[in-house]
Amino acid sequence: MKEEASKKTRRAYLDRLAVRARTDRAAFVELYNEVFPDVSRFLLSKYRSGEIADEAISRTFLNMFAHIGEYDESRGAFSTWLFRIAANELRMLFREKQRSISAPWDENLDPLISERESPEAGILKRERERELYGALFRLSEREQRILSMTYWLDMTSEEVAQALGMTSDAVRAALSRSRKTLKKYLEEKN
Repeated sequence: MKEEASKKTRRAYLDRLAVRARTDRAAFVELYNEVFPDVSRFLLSKYRSGEIADEAISRTFLNMFAHIGEYDESRGAFSTWLFRIAANELRMLFREKQRSISAPWDENLDPLISERESPEAGILKRERERELYGALFRLSEREQRILSMTYWLDMTSEEVAQALGMTSDAVRAALSRSRKTLKKYLEEKN
């Protein structure tokens, strides 16, 4: 319960800061510093490739800077607006990467793989992640948002519903359908 109140307090703080950031450079810098760790963690959790995640992070914050004046607090939380930008950037980069997959072996090696994990296990793990992200990107944008908000942002059905203008029952139903569809897409790969 206390954690829920803390999330709401932070969300309200970011919303107010985003409104100020439209015209106040110091507020923009403060907002950037507040959200950078969350956006980075979000993008790195979705796609482990440092190059793609770094590019998505850069593009996300360039878009935030370019479009902060368009943020409308009456339409939803700033975090929802920003993470939608992040997810869209990642989706575009993923599509670009899919078109040009011809990476040499060395680019597939990850120096951060646990010493106990063999290189082969690391490669298999990244392949499963790619399959998951590929399946995720086959879902509709709304389904992707619902899954992202639920699992990566730890938002409740009520919070997702409010952010997307839906009822919480509709969110739960869409979440259930999205998980089933995602499972079907992943089974098609195997």
